[in-house]
Amino acid sequence: MSAAETGRTLVTADFAGRPCRFQLRLGEMAELERLCGAGIGAIFMRLGTHQFSHRDVWDTIRLGLEGGGLSGVAASALVLRYQDEPLMEFLPLAGRIVAAAVNGVPKVADAAGNAAAEGEGTADPATSRSSTAPGRSRDSRRRRSAG
Repeated sequence: MSAAETGRTLVTADFAGRPCRFQLRLGEMAELERLCGAGIGAIFMRLGTHQFSHRDVWDTIRLGLEGGGLSGVAASALVLRYQDEPLMEFLPLAGRIVAAAVNGVPKVADAAGNAAAEGEGTADPATSRSSTAPGRSRDSRRRRSAG
C-alpha cells in the first residue's frame, strides 16, 4: 500500500493539548478487536450508539496514536494521563478514529485544487486557510439563515 493510500484513514485531531495523528492500520485494528472482544464493525456501532466500553474508547485512542506514529510506550503514557477524565470527553475522538478506519476520511481540496485526505500533507494548521469567508463568522451565517 502506498503512502497516499494510507492517508485515507489518517485523522489529525487535538489530544493532550496538541495536534496528534491517529490511524488504525491492519495491525492496530486487529489488536483493537482482540482487546475489545469484537470486530471493528461492532466497535464502530457501540461507539456510535453509546453502548461502548472503556476499552472501546481508550484502546482506540492509544492504538490510533501508535498507528499515527507514536511509540507504544509514548502512546500508553499519553492516554494514561487522561483515563480519570469522563469518557464522554473522548468518545467523539474514538468515534472519528474508528470511522476513518471503516469509511476513510473525506477528501479536501488544497489551495491549488488538489484533493488530499484529511491527514495528508505537511501544511501547518496555523497557516491553513479559514473555512469561513473573511469578516464573516459561522455564528453570523447561522443567524442570517435562521432569521
